[in-house]
Amino acid sequence: MNGKIRTWMLALACLTAAHALSAQKVLQVASRTIEKTFPYQQGAELNIEGEKAEIRVSTWERDEVKIKLEIFSRHPEKHEAARSLEAMRWKVDQHANKIYFRNYIDEKLNPSAALKAVYTVLLPADCPVYLKNHFGMTDVRELSRSLRINSEFSKTWLRQLQGDIQVVSSYGDVEGDGLSGNVFIQANRGDISLHRLQGRVDIVSKYGVVKLFTAPTDPLLSLNITADRSDVYFFDPQPGLYGYTLTAHYGNITAPADLRFNFVENSRSLKRAVFNPGKETGTISIKITFGDIVIRNP
Repeated sequence: MNGKIRTWMLALACLTAAHALSAQKVLQVASRTIEKTFPYQQGAELNIEGEKAEIRVSTWERDEVKIKLEIFSRHPEKHEAARSLEAMRWKVDQHANKIYFRNYIDEKLNPSAALKAVYTVLLPADCPVYLKNHFGMTDVRELSRSLRINSEFSKTWLRQLQGDIQVVSSYGDVEGDGLSGNVFIQANRGDISLHRLQGRVDIVSKYGVVKLFTAPTDPLLSLNITADRSDVYFFDPQPGLYGYTLTAHYGNITAPADLRFNFVENSRSLKRAVFNPGKETGTISIKITFGDIVIRNP
């Protein structure tokens, strides 16, 4: 047997052994489920604070707030999965008209398993919601009154929301579809992508990409963006309906030629462009530093 064949056979044996060892380490899962239901009255508010949590919120017709919390612990050893499950703590409380639900990891118990919490929430559409999430995911749908989100290292999905919407995100993307009302989104080191956008919108972005698509039939009332080291893309089927004030420090401004922007300043370090159609239906103000502004048809 020559050296090349011997080396090949040795490598094959190592791969086979590694595969067999990996197959033996099947993850064991321990879990727990907590369900709570609260009667809903006008003025009530739901507060959830999650850690390593997937939070899914949607609506129903009942005058109740139903919360299902599932806790999972995964580890190659069954007893360790069960032991680590105890490190995922949870608390539920109600003070006056506010409902509080929280999960967190008790590091004093030294969990070695992979822990995760999954919230499934059903509530009336007009129930105000406040969510705080770390190292997880948030998905909220069909609320009509008030939503506040504070997230870190978590992706956020927003779908069919109306009313007052406020999202502050660090190290997590924000995606939305069908938002209308008063919308405020602040993202640090995360991208923002919003479709079928309506109402009054304020955005603060740092180290990310902002992509906004307006609703096909309803133009925005106002849009204000402040961005640092971010690119901003604005897509509208009729971009000429708006009055624009665009400022780019160390960046470029690109827009359809028929808008005929007036460049008040146009140097390498500063570009300031304005456009006033005379009968604008909404106003757009974008200020950006170290990034580009792009106005386009979809």
